[in-house]
Amino acid sequence: MAKSDISVIIPTKNNKSRTSAVIEKLSAENENIKIEFIVIDMDSSDGGVLDVLNVIKNRGLSGYVIQSGGGTVSSALNTGIYKASGKYITFVYPSRLYKNYIFEYFSLAEEKSADFIFAAPETNQGNRILISDGVTGADVAVSLIRSSIVMDFTAVMFNRQFLIDNEIHFYEDCRLGYAEAFIYNALLRSPKVAFSKINPERDYLNESVKDTPCAGNNCFERLDAMIKVFSSAKEYHKDDMVLLEALEYQKLPSIIMNCIDKLLSEGFRASSIKKLMKNKGYDRYLDFSKYTTADLRNKILIWKTVPWFYKP
Repeated sequence: MAKSDISVIIPTKNNKSRTSAVIEKLSAENENIKIEFIVIDMDSSDGGVLDVLNVIKNRGLSGYVIQSGGGTVSSALNTGIYKASGKYITFVYPSRLYKNYIFEYFSLAEEKSADFIFAAPETNQGNRILISDGVTGADVAVSLIRSSIVMDFTAVMFNRQFLIDNEIHFYEDCRLGYAEAFIYNALLRSPKVAFSKINPERDYLNESVKDTPCAGNNCFERLDAMIKVFSSAKEYHKDDMVLLEALEYQKLPSIIMNCIDKLLSEGFRASSIKKLMKNKGYDRYLDFSKYTTADLRNKILIWKTVPWFYKP
């Protein structure tokens, strides 16, 4: 049986007093639910860990600090999941905070007996986006790929037992795209989905100035992670051609073109990028079909046929 309603997992590195301030804020906003704070410290040297411990002790909160050393954020978050005791889990970054969503999500999760909770606000035109009661995880994944919905990793909630039972974890060798891959892998395991109509508001006032922990700079790591997701999709949803086509002919090539754009903007030559892609075997994922958006298809065609004319 869960010891807490929610485990809030907070990765941090050299955030000084910001992390302790986040804990105080979340505790004050959610007095009616039992929260466990799990702070994953990634080799901080600024004394912030002591501030966190003092806040937890002085306010009588449930929580502790885990030292994860200098490993990846993915590894730190996995540690948090396996150490958590809450019925639900959410991830909070001091560098990307949202206001007052936790209690709303928790109430919805309890009402719907949900495994995966996120926000799906109404559009500006007042029309519901492609989300409804009974929607499947695969449906949500396709909507994400098609940009029908937008989801922020720091404003979602999971049933902890669902993650454990399905062995859903972060790719520990991944520094870019690890959160995105985690969400897709969760959706592929057929969670019971619940969505809130609220539009989570960023809390810029209380955010850290810099992103913490920072990511690596190898843009193709995101592609490597999504290729693994695609492989899982073929295993768990081998007959869902809508999902598989969306991943193969929209998601993967869009990531590749984003990487190409980034490398070109940093001064890499097209010939060097093409050589790298060929050596890594990424070329086979740069294809299109009727499921590919027109803009992406045009970019792929230009890059493949006249790369010296291609502009990011």
